[in-house]
Amino acid sequence: MTSGSVRPLASGARPLIATYRLQLGGDFGFAEAEAVVPYLAKLGISHLYLSPIWQAAPGSTHGYDVVDHSRVSHELGGNAGFLRLVEAAHRHDLGVILDIVPNHVGIQRAVHPWWRDVLRYGMASHYASYFDIDWEGQPQMRPGVLLVPSLGQPRGAALEAGEFSLDFDENDIVLRYFEASYPLAPRTYYVALGMPSGGALENADQGRLQEVVESLDRLRDAAPETADLLRTRLIEHLRADPALAEWAHERLASLSGTPGDSASFDRLDDLMREQHYRLASWRVSGEETNYRRFFDVNDLAAIRAEHQPVFDDTHRLVREFIESGMIDGLRVDHVDGLYDPAQYLQQLNEMTGASPAGALPTWVEKILGPDELLPAWPITGTTGYEFLAAVGGLQTNQDAEASLTNIYDEFTARESNYDEVSFEARQRVAVRSFSGEVSVLALQLHRLAQRDRRNQDNTLRSLNDAIAALLASFPVYRTYLDGDEPRDGDRELLTSAAAGALEQAPDITPESMAFLVSVLLLEDADHPEERLRRVHFRRRFQQVSGPVMAKGVEDTTFFRYHRLLALNEVGAHPDQFGQSSEDVHALFAQWGRDWPGTMLATSTHDTKRSEDARARLLVLSEIPDVWRRAGRSFQRGNRRWKPLVSGRPVPGSNTEYYLYQTLVASWGGKVDGAYRERIRDHMRKAMRESKVHTGWATVNEDYEEAVLEFVSRVLSPRRATRFIERMDRLVERITGPATANSLASVTLKCMVPGVPDFYNGTELPFLALTDPDNRRPVDFEAAEASLAAIEAGGDVVPVPSRHEAKQWLTAKLLDLRRERYAVFADGSNYQPIDAGGERGPQLFAFAREAGGDTVVVVVPRLTHGLVDETGSFTAGALKETFLPMPTDGEWRNVLTGEVHAGPAILASELLARFPVAVLVQSGTKGGSR
Repeated sequence: MTSGSVRPLASGARPLIATYRLQLGGDFGFAEAEAVVPYLAKLGISHLYLSPIWQAAPGSTHGYDVVDHSRVSHELGGNAGFLRLVEAAHRHDLGVILDIVPNHVGIQRAVHPWWRDVLRYGMASHYASYFDIDWEGQPQMRPGVLLVPSLGQPRGAALEAGEFSLDFDENDIVLRYFEASYPLAPRTYYVALGMPSGGALENADQGRLQEVVESLDRLRDAAPETADLLRTRLIEHLRADPALAEWAHERLASLSGTPGDSASFDRLDDLMREQHYRLASWRVSGEETNYRRFFDVNDLAAIRAEHQPVFDDTHRLVREFIESGMIDGLRVDHVDGLYDPAQYLQQLNEMTGASPAGALPTWVEKILGPDELLPAWPITGTTGYEFLAAVGGLQTNQDAEASLTNIYDEFTARESNYDEVSFEARQRVAVRSFSGEVSVLALQLHRLAQRDRRNQDNTLRSLNDAIAALLASFPVYRTYLDGDEPRDGDRELLTSAAAGALEQAPDITPESMAFLVSVLLLEDADHPEERLRRVHFRRRFQQVSGPVMAKGVEDTTFFRYHRLLALNEVGAHPDQFGQSSEDVHALFAQWGRDWPGTMLATSTHDTKRSEDARARLLVLSEIPDVWRRAGRSFQRGNRRWKPLVSGRPVPGSNTEYYLYQTLVASWGGKVDGAYRERIRDHMRKAMRESKVHTGWATVNEDYEEAVLEFVSRVLSPRRATRFIERMDRLVERITGPATANSLASVTLKCMVPGVPDFYNGTELPFLALTDPDNRRPVDFEAAEASLAAIEAGGDVVPVPSRHEAKQWLTAKLLDLRRERYAVFADGSNYQPIDAGGERGPQLFAFAREAGGDTVVVVVPRLTHGLVDETGSFTAGALKETFLPMPTDGEWRNVLTGEVHAGPAILASELLARFPVAVLVQSGTKGGSR
């Protein structure tokens, strides 16, 4: 990362001590969140960090499918419920951070009013410019038509099966498809209803009848503004007069057709062809979609946040909350999906300046590549995935890389190559899931080529292939080529990625790749108009590269390449097998200098495994021989439980290897029906994400059911007793070191430069897999009771493996952060400490100092063989290992209350009662718990 307009570590009168992410939705709304505010305040949290609160699509489980940015979610408790939550938080001196969604909206069932207006009026809609729609169309589509891939089967089949019907609702004449309704273009109402016959409507109000006749006639040529008034009046007349309503229903029903009579659907087919949209099977979405989506999700349409009216409409309520002092910070979702992130964040910065406390802390959801620097944006930092990766790297035994690779290759009987797996997965995603987006880019690039006589022979197909290959070889989520000149390193990044693409995909035409790179770098674009076209193209290209990386790596490669699943994590890099203490120290010091307020996350709603699950898997890197033997015994013992599909036993060895690591990560000692279903659900998702034998788009039910049957068999206490006993023994062996890993992770999160972020229940042990498993309800009543027991226990230091130890440590450290705020607010004061002695490399220590007040932190790493099953260091484990202190004198461990003296402290004394230590100079104030 690199320094930008760094925000202070404060939000008005509320110092940023720690944030706590609450997942709203379902049975946990504002009222339930309000109920846990006192508990979070006692824990030491300073800011509630809420998942999206805006009105989302019906039945939304996450809130990111916003259908109305101007309203607080009714399901969560509405504006009144949100106000009560804010008031409760502020009474307990907690700030409130909102998760804002500037990149996309939910368009399920066409309920979003902007999307609905675009369907109604097409390019003439006031909201057409709000969306990224290529109205020029794909070669196989006529211009001015929006493809809507929402049908469960091909349109013709759905039509003749009678799945469509015509009706009118409060606002429109609509085409119904199950629960969804799509507005007809008002100009086609004349076709849908025809001219009413007076004789057939003798009982109708003649005044209203005349209005209907006039409206139908005028709607054929009316502009949207006039059409809005006319159609509204028309529907009012139809609804107000029973005779008119009956006539309209009969007319619309007569167009619906009769299943079995193909010709009877011709009129409805003709009417559907006259609309501004074409309904199509969801299966064509990857190839023919001409609106930009959030990743490859058809029901999430990207919006143009760079367009001022869009920014104003999507942020109006946020602005009101800011100006009224209700909120204390913002989290920006998917910043890489924006057309111009720098411009957007500058606008946001200007808007947050309206807060009574000044510019609010703002974090962006951004995944950084290895050695990638965060642009100098006016933000506080990222949401902390890079910290998660650094801690995982620190707890990975780098010396075991070759062994773990060999074990994986032996188990799967193949030679693994991460780069090849990753490129193949990203290319597959680019040419299938994002074929429509790539095609739009290719059409734009082809038009640019035709304007340059030196590049006119680059065909549309060759340019399409070059774009897909370059996207597949990108080492980062996106570049930020916003100025005339690329940032330092961007030119080398692009040329290197292009060379890698040509190497991995030799069929790519070099001339097409060269032209693509030249356009992205604005080479040979002297004419201002040509330059603008190229700038527009590269910004669109940059908007696509992030989704390809995310879906190709996080949601495909991570489920294909399984050397060590703890490294298959958002923000981490499976081919980077661990990090040295020196490298991690350098990272922490850099963050402190450049981004002292960046979030420090260990688990989020998007992580593939919770921190405690990863902590277990990382221990496997310390015991490769044990893991090799365990894997072999699992493979041999469970061979008999594999079902046959097309004569082959399933699952294959790669999926089987994934399963065993998944069990290690989540094993709770109780193999019951609930646990089996959790694992079955997870394995179903993992298989589909891998897109090898099955997938979300093409479900192979026979294969899936066979693998899930295997899961049920190996998790049957009656059938697989020996396997369960072996897994019990393996997990028991790694539990102690995993506990030490978890406690070290919490300590680093609370003590290194940045703001610790806690996710929804993870202050207590939490073994979770990818969503929805990691979004299970949290028992906050039990958590509060646990914290109350801790407070009642006074200075009692819990055994590390006790259920409450992690929560106890969290409360202690957050207390210290609050009482010595000046030490932690200054990010530039990070000083590494090298422990001495035989086990020195297995301790990670540092100091932070401000105004003569010093805090020293020491945590263990690679502890297998050093700690017992509780996570406590065994006698003699640390031998003559010692910690040199910044100054001579007495130091008090704020966790145990013990006082240690000297220029150096023996680690065996320091860590005798608890596996991590936090020291302050004796006699100075410290944590009160």
